[in-house]
Amino acid sequence: MLMHMESTLAAATAVERTLEQFKSGGRSIRMETFGGSKTAPSILVLHGATGVEFANRFIAELAQAFAAQGFVVHLVHYFDRTGSVYADDATIKASSDQWLETVHDAVSHVRQKRPQARVGMFGFSLGGYLAAAEAVHNEAVACAVILSGGLDEASVRRLRHAPPMLILHGDADSRVPIQEARRLEVALKKAGRAPEFHVYPGEGHIMNMMQYADVVKRGAAFFLAKLTGPPP
Repeated sequence: MLMHMESTLAAATAVERTLEQFKSGGRSIRMETFGGSKTAPSILVLHGATGVEFANRFIAELAQAFAAQGFVVHLVHYFDRTGSVYADDATIKASSDQWLETVHDAVSHVRQKRPQARVGMFGFSLGGYLAAAEAVHNEAVACAVILSGGLDEASVRRLRHAPPMLILHGDADSRVPIQEARRLEVALKKAGRAPEFHVYPGEGHIMNMMQYADVVKRGAAFFLAKLTGPPP
């Protein structure tokens, strides 16, 4: 099913791809950029705990699918900061601060290269937590789409910026229970926002191809509304 999803998205979303690097914590961090527009908004994409390589390249296909909608999309290899390939719970606890710093540096790098472009974030799973944490701390992030993620308690307490967010989650997710996404929703509402929330009935942490196509459709529409219109 995963290979079918990848081939389907790839066939429809072949776009220009470049590979660059930036520095974070003295380490070189890879960033794949999809799309070549000079003026389009930027979207930073953050992968989950299984990384980017090999069978997990589906996250790159999602990045390409967003780029095909007219955005410039940056897939950040934030695991390069710690030399990780896969992150279990212990690794996540030990490395999250470094990864979050790397995500912040990635936003700064993109803003320096494309100062006129507004910036959105898309994060899946672990990447969803990092995207949400960065979005509520960095006013340079105009909006975010969080798939199968949430917001950690420390970031809830330190929340100081609440951009528009679209939260997408399967109600049968056992890896990241939907209550984690609800905690993010509640935090944003307390900060005066009205986040959009869509539930995929019966879907777990890894969803089927049709649902990922819906993720791209909903995410692209959200980014189009929040990144190309007037600031909220």
